[in-house]
Amino acid sequence: MGKKEKEADNEPPPLNLNIGVMGHVDSGKTSLVKALSTTLSTASLDRAPQSQARGITLDLGFSSFRAPLPEHLEGDGDLQFTLVDCPGHASLIRTIIGGAQIIDAMVLVVDIIKGVQPQTAECLVIGEITTHDLIIALNKVDQISEEERPAAIETATKKLRRQLQSSKFRDAPVVACAACVGGEKVAAVGRSELKSESIGLDELVATLRKRARVPKRDTDGPFFFAIDHCFPIRGQGTVVTGTALRGQCRVGDSVELPALGLEKKVKSMQMFRRPAKAIRCGDRAGLCLAQLDAAAIERGVVAAPGSVPGLTAVLALVRKVRFFRGRTDTERTFHVTLGHTTTVATAYFFGAAELNDTAVPKFDSEREYVYQEKLEDRLQWCLLKFEAKVRCQLDALVIGSHLESDAAMADACRIAFHGRLVERAEGDAIGEKIRLYKLKRKVGLVAKLGDPCVSTNGDMGVRDVVGKDLFARETNMAQFVGLRIQAETGEVGKLSSAFGKGGKFRVQFEGPTDVQPGGRLYLVYKKYAFSSSKALHQDDDCVVPADELVTPGKPPKKKVVEPPPPPPSSPKKTEDVREGLVERLKGDPLDSGRYRTV
Repeated sequence: MGKKEKEADNEPPPLNLNIGVMGHVDSGKTSLVKALSTTLSTASLDRAPQSQARGITLDLGFSSFRAPLPEHLEGDGDLQFTLVDCPGHASLIRTIIGGAQIIDAMVLVVDIIKGVQPQTAECLVIGEITTHDLIIALNKVDQISEEERPAAIETATKKLRRQLQSSKFRDAPVVACAACVGGEKVAAVGRSELKSESIGLDELVATLRKRARVPKRDTDGPFFFAIDHCFPIRGQGTVVTGTALRGQCRVGDSVELPALGLEKKVKSMQMFRRPAKAIRCGDRAGLCLAQLDAAAIERGVVAAPGSVPGLTAVLALVRKVRFFRGRTDTERTFHVTLGHTTTVATAYFFGAAELNDTAVPKFDSEREYVYQEKLEDRLQWCLLKFEAKVRCQLDALVIGSHLESDAAMADACRIAFHGRLVERAEGDAIGEKIRLYKLKRKVGLVAKLGDPCVSTNGDMGVRDVVGKDLFARETNMAQFVGLRIQAETGEVGKLSSAFGKGGKFRVQFEGPTDVQPGGRLYLVYKKYAFSSSKALHQDDDCVVPADELVTPGKPPKKKVVEPPPPPPSSPKKTEDVREGLVERLKGDPLDSGRYRTV
């Protein structure tokens, strides 16, 4: 056993917290990460050639530093902060959302000169969805002279407070700093390991330690590990790096790569270049797996064998993002992010009317839900049907977005809704589990009345009518026989048979009806969205509201319709208008100076 392995065995494991570092492009995120970090991963500080060529972060970067465990936390080891450096460019929003789903807290980097920019605002929305703790790093204060700096920091902080007033981060601490005094771009180059002079970083670390809280972590469930990078090591195998989101794993355990249908053994593992024997939920690590093609994996999942089924449809509990202004129609497609996976799904929203925001909602498959036309501004259910099979935890965070117009919507919020998966819904079981219906109404007219008859109480009246205009001429009436028909006067009868071959029908009432020729006949029914049967369903909900009915002996209510405004006046058109010119004046002028003839 080597020296490093012996030290790893004797050293208590650190408490790891994952800190997302986000902000608008060129706000100095990567420079700040470099200034804070003491250990770098293989994917950190924009080491990829594409990132260095463009001078911006293109993928998630990971690095870490350790600090003494604060007194309010229990444990024997150090406190380790894993910094997740997220891209800031609008076109990389998929990567930003994916990275945000593994964080425990967030550092929002704001350029003190430019203030809150479009991607700063979108990162705030992501932060509200994914975490309860935010620290604002007011960066690049070195660009302001020392004499003017205190006043500039105070002004920028007050402005941030006003902008965050409606956010849950209204009281977030603001730390003024400069990651690299004299030049951000120099500090962000990953090939240089030299630290630059900085301002305010000790205060930033102290604030992180003071606000550190251990999030709720499931260490007992089946192992689930979100992969963000993968690379081969000659003679050893393939290393997958990522974050453990559930359970535990030890060297020698068998794990599954569900997307590939492969099962492998964990040969070894490291946590930021330190060998480890085991990892648990919340840890950032690299797992070495033998005989695995690194080219087959970019993002993905490593999990306990058989614990992650492929999902084609799921039920989620969601809320609308209040800043989103795009269309949110039911049965519209959205980009849905689950972990590092973003796929296209069709969304069906329902239950906003039935759910109570103050209660802990639990889906009831015995209950019926009214079809919603669009996403509402409150808690509701959402059925997601994926275009491609996805693999994630069944309680995963779900984020729905419109990302198809990155350029057009770069200055607008593209995140539409967020929530948690509740359960899977597959195939034919959707219709049985989710009783989602539309209340439909068809309106016909009374063509003629039947013969008068005497009722059981001695009243004389009509008990059957012939209706029209409810069905097309070629409709097969057999499927509608027995359905309830309600007259505009309130009486309920049943469609008893067809009447002729022109789409007319006969309605039989239990007692006399007051409806007259020309009166309306209503067919109200439920159509279930996911039912395999096309049959019409009726129950006690399928009635016309009382305020829409006609009281016998009184004229029907007429809706007051305001007359349309008159169209703007326009000059009258003159047909066959031709134009000419005066050639000369004829005769003597009048006293007024005018001529009679030209």
